[in-house]
Amino acid sequence: MKKILLASILVGSVLLMAGNTETNQINTMQSLEVSMSQIQKGLLYNHKGMLKKGITSLRAELGNIKSFVINNDKSIQFNAHEYAQKETKALDMIASRILQDFEDGKKETVMIDYQQMLNRCVTCHALVRRW
Repeated sequence: MKKILLASILVGSVLLMAGNTETNQINTMQSLEVSMSQIQKGLLYNHKGMLKKGITSLRAELGNIKSFVINNDKSIQFNAHEYAQKETKALDMIASRILQDFEDGKKETVMIDYQQMLNRCVTCHALVRRW
C-alpha cells in the first residue's frame, strides 16, 4: 500500500512539473508577443519610451528560452534547441541595434530590423513548432 501511494505521489509530481514547464513556456511566448507589439507601437507612435520598454522586456524574456525543453523529431538531423538558442542571440543583437538606430534617427533601418526580427520569430516557430 505504501509503495502504491509513493508511486502515485511521484507520478503526480512529475506530471505537475511537466505541466508547470509548459505553462512557463507559454507565459514566456505570450510575454515575447506583448514585447514585440509594444516595440511596434513605439515605432508607429515614434515614442522612444514605449520602444525602449518593449525592447527591455523582450531581451529579458529571451533569456527564459534557454530553459525550454524542445524535443527533436528523431527522423531528421535538426537540433531544434540549438537553433532556438542561436535565434535568441540574434534577436537580442537586433533588439540592441533597433534601440541604437532609433536614437540615431535611422527610422528606415529600424523598420527593416523590426521586420527581420519578426521574420526570425515566425521562422523559428515554423521550424521548431512545425506550424
